[in-house]
Amino acid sequence: MASIDEILKSLEKQTDIPGQQLKEMVEKKYKEMGGLISIEGAAHLVARELGVTINSNVKKMGMKNIVSGMKSVNVVGRIFRISNVIEFKRSDGSAGKVINLHISDGNSFVKLVLWDKQVKLIEDEEIKLGDVVEVSSAFAKENMYGEIELSIGKFGNIQIADADIPDVENLAKKFLSNTVQRAKIKEIVPGIFEVQGTIAQIFRGNFIFNTCSICGKSLGQDGRCMEHGDVQYNPELVVSVVADDGSDDMRVVFFRELAERLIGATAGELADMQQDQRYELVKEKLLGRELAIAGRVKKNKMFDRLEMMANDFKEIDAAEEGKKLIDTILLKIGEESGE
Repeated sequence: MASIDEILKSLEKQTDIPGQQLKEMVEKKYKEMGGLISIEGAAHLVARELGVTINSNVKKMGMKNIVSGMKSVNVVGRIFRISNVIEFKRSDGSAGKVINLHISDGNSFVKLVLWDKQVKLIEDEEIKLGDVVEVSSAFAKENMYGEIELSIGKFGNIQIADADIPDVENLAKKFLSNTVQRAKIKEIVPGIFEVQGTIAQIFRGNFIFNTCSICGKSLGQDGRCMEHGDVQYNPELVVSVVADDGSDDMRVVFFRELAERLIGATAGELADMQQDQRYELVKEKLLGRELAIAGRVKKNKMFDRLEMMANDFKEIDAAEEGKKLIDTILLKIGEESGE
């Protein structure tokens, strides 16, 4: 990645904003991100907010530094998860395929999306689970769950590489494990955490959004998929709540199957209801429930506050929570006594 000084010079040239002011903007962004990205990554975020692009034409770019909107991204990582191949037909009748790969450099990971002819690399086992690959000239975007996705355009490439990266088992344990750090809401920062709280508020809304039956992405206001045009759609469920743990509160969003499990009803069942009926059902099912919720915490720029995209939840088990509290107290006593 280009040095911070090189990035600041490029930003100053493209925006006419004084270098010192840009430096202060980058430092502020770095602090806001709680150390999740480097100072160079923070500079790329500032560039995106200013509407300019800084190409990342450097091999072995750290994955934790990738932000949505980057172009010409080059990374090296090990494939530690491969999804099933999804086959579909476009609105023009042509056939298509898509597959998702999880790749990691050992410190972070990204999802790499392969389309059509690119999928043959996996089908023909030219690239397989456990391989270290170099991805060149990819572009990055953030999906609806707050995850960074890389896609390879016509000028991009993926090939076998060589690098010292942990094996599949260790990467899966590190990035796909259900064990996450629990935190008080008032102390939370961007990252993956578990919070324990009471559902104190339900956000009113439609609760239903339509997605492309091929790629699963949300349809536009015109009812069309940006990738596949006129397609059949699937109703999906989204539920937004406020969780309060006594220290503070935070907005938490549940999507799709997780939202259905949360309220005990499917998106199809809610789609048949009037909007007010949906709200009353969701409120009846959720308000006042105590849950342990795990997910990715990120900053909502519009409202300038943190919120969580949930990926799992469980009901509070009083006995289990009591045991955890006792274990914590005993550990603290042991530390203070020097044992």
